[in-house]
Amino acid sequence: MKEVWHPEGSSELQWIDVAEPSAEELLAIAHDYHLPPHTVADCMEPGHLPKFEKVHHFTFIIVRRHAPNDDYADTIQELTNKVAIFFNEQVVITIHRQPQVFLYELKNKYFGVANGCKSASFLVLKIVESGMLSFLEPGFKMADETDRYESQIFLNRQLPDLQQRLYYLKRQAGISKKLFALTEEVIQQLEIHFGKDPDVEQLWDSFTKVETLYERILEDGHNLTNVWLAMSAQRTNEVMRVLTIFSVFFMPLTFIAGIYGMNFDWMPELRVWWGYPLALFSMLFITAGIYLVFRSRRWL
Repeated sequence: MKEVWHPEGSSELQWIDVAEPSAEELLAIAHDYHLPPHTVADCMEPGHLPKFEKVHHFTFIIVRRHAPNDDYADTIQELTNKVAIFFNEQVVITIHRQPQVFLYELKNKYFGVANGCKSASFLVLKIVESGMLSFLEPGFKMADETDRYESQIFLNRQLPDLQQRLYYLKRQAGISKKLFALTEEVIQQLEIHFGKDPDVEQLWDSFTKVETLYERILEDGHNLTNVWLAMSAQRTNEVMRVLTIFSVFFMPLTFIAGIYGMNFDWMPELRVWWGYPLALFSMLFITAGIYLVFRSRRWL
């Protein structure tokens, strides 16, 4: 579906938005605006990463926007949506596979009022900035989730899905960080292309805010994983300590019982009246001795 928008009170700038384009629509756009076929093919590749490229009299960039589809998303396609942008001083063309509500919001905000959109560069920078800011809300949610998991881990509460959630938190934060690294290159090229501009500085501020947030999430995720593993090992060691203590108590008792459970004919202690009391006394004496040794070493 193709839509053409013009800023309020001006017809010089043209914004062409193409959602879910067919092959025929893409060929028509490539023909009308003299776009190379390989760049048009990049528009429809779902897994394409952010990029910046000069295409004749157009500049071509790809940005990715967070798509809150699933808390358990762990691939770039599941976590983000791609928006391809061709632009020059007169025309901005946005191409995307799925409807993007934020583009309509930008259109209503900057094209619906007089002098709302200053130029094509202003519009492109706002599209890129909106894509970056889309990571903020899920980032804050992930940060709150890591804080909640931290308190639950240290309070020693059992969380059956903790390991799985920590994996997805780190996975999503790691994917986002890789995208930010590529997006940073795009922003650097846009800064070179547009020069020093307040809108470029604002874009850098938004990028720094989002990148810092995800660095913290990724670091917290690694730390929580290490703490969880350490505490799991500690609980295992505690169980092994208790089992070891029980085995130390019962090992000599089992040894005595085993000796006198053998079926030899000549075992004098079996036929004297003090044999049974002696065995019981020996067991009690050994148990008390082990207990005193453990108490003196503060193992109990």
